[in-house]
Amino acid sequence: MKKNEKQDMNEIDPKKVDRITKIPSWLTILVLKYWAAAAAVFFMAVGGISLGFDYSQSNMEDPYAAMASSIALIIMIGLGLALVNNYIIRPIIRMMYSRVNNTKQFHMINFGGILSFFASLLYYGVLSIIMFFVVNFLSSKHLIPDLFGTAKGMGIEPFSYALCLIAIDYAFVYIKNLICYISKRVKYKRQMEGELA
Repeated sequence: MKKNEKQDMNEIDPKKVDRITKIPSWLTILVLKYWAAAAAVFFMAVGGISLGFDYSQSNMEDPYAAMASSIALIIMIGLGLALVNNYIIRPIIRMMYSRVNNTKQFHMINFGGILSFFASLLYYGVLSIIMFFVVNFLSSKHLIPDLFGTAKGMGIEPFSYALCLIAIDYAFVYIKNLICYISKRVKYKRQMEGELA
């Protein structure tokens, strides 16, 4: 009797028991990254004012004050993105990883340690700089979604910011995966040529 019970336990397919495992990993990671980007922008840009950070350009005539305010905002958003992605998203991606499900291909920085935080800070700092120009362009065309009609399509808004950030992030991740694939093919070709020679 016990042998049959053990055999039945080994034959259970976890995908039939758990409906959450039917969700593709790329979709789960996409939603997590979207949430992380929107949360980082909300807490660092919108909520940062309540923490004492003042990003307002109090003197619009002074270009240095406007530039300093923009640089502070870029740094704070980059820091928030690095913290959330390094300490929340990356461990979840590592937990989802298996030989069958390569979730690491959907994230840029996959190694651990203190170096991963500095690499994340550098990477998301660059993304934050790119997003500064994207938000300025979209604001100049009044294309920022304005649900409450108070900003007139200008400024920074967490959900549209996260959407644009995810698009740029996935472009960088695709380039990284393409470089890794090409390097593996070149290495494999050299090994095959070495064996044939």
